[in-house]
Amino acid sequence: MLNSGYLLRAIAGLLLASFAITLTGCGKLVSGANLQATVKYKPSTTAGATTEAAATSDAGATAATSEGVGTVKGKVELVGAFTPLAPLHVKGADVKDAAVCSAVEVPDETILVKDGGLANVFIYLKKAPKVSAAAPEGNLIFDQKNCMFKPHAMTMRVGQVVKVLNSDAVAHNTHTYGKKTTPFNSIVSPNDAVGAPLVYKQAEQEPISVGCDIHPWMKAYHLPIDHPFVALSAEDGTFEIKDLPAGKHEFKVWHEAGGLLEKSLVVTVKPGDNELPIKVTPSQLGK
Repeated sequence: MLNSGYLLRAIAGLLLASFAITLTGCGKLVSGANLQATVKYKPSTTAGATTEAAATSDAGATAATSEGVGTVKGKVELVGAFTPLAPLHVKGADVKDAAVCSAVEVPDETILVKDGGLANVFIYLKKAPKVSAAAPEGNLIFDQKNCMFKPHAMTMRVGQVVKVLNSDAVAHNTHTYGKKTTPFNSIVSPNDAVGAPLVYKQAEQEPISVGCDIHPWMKAYHLPIDHPFVALSAEDGTFEIKDLPAGKHEFKVWHEAGGLLEKSLVVTVKPGDNELPIKVTPSQLGK
């Protein structure tokens, strides 16, 4: 007779074997290793990485913004002895249309110096930076009075209308001598307060001369330009160019008596005010 304990252990072993075979046959469980799922995770962007990337991006934007703009201001100083030029003609001189043209003394405006400063010097960027700059609104006035151009020197934007007036009681033939622009060559009637429209459709590399074919001593200079970064020195030689992007820029400096005084004046513009003194000798002006 079998021992009852042995018999119970035998039955339990058979039952366990049968249960294991059943599970294996169903393919649900082969080994304990297969209970662990294998999952491949794509690299996730952590909060720290996101913040760092954003900070880097923001820093770049901030850096670009913080570069800012600067104002270049200074004075064109004539260094050395200079004798003021004699007038083109004195009051009452025997010239064409004398009643108008020599009603007053006509000065020679080729070189004008006041308090050591040289007037009518053009200071402008050699090449415009890539920034948006709308052309100014309104017309400019270019007049003729006592057989002199008023003003003697001026700048204008490409496409801007310049009204050529005539405040004299005699006719003038205003004539521009551009290298790239189409010449303006027109009779301007006496006492014309309406004006003939002059529009430069192209920029010039350097200022161009303007004359009167009727009165040959009359002369002026225009610089049509395609950006706003230009200045004309005042009667005391001072000038100012606003809103220049911070960074390195090349300027040209031009005067009618000396031509191109500086072909490439390199200036590093910082945000805020930047001083730019320019010194010119009489020899540079042919004196």
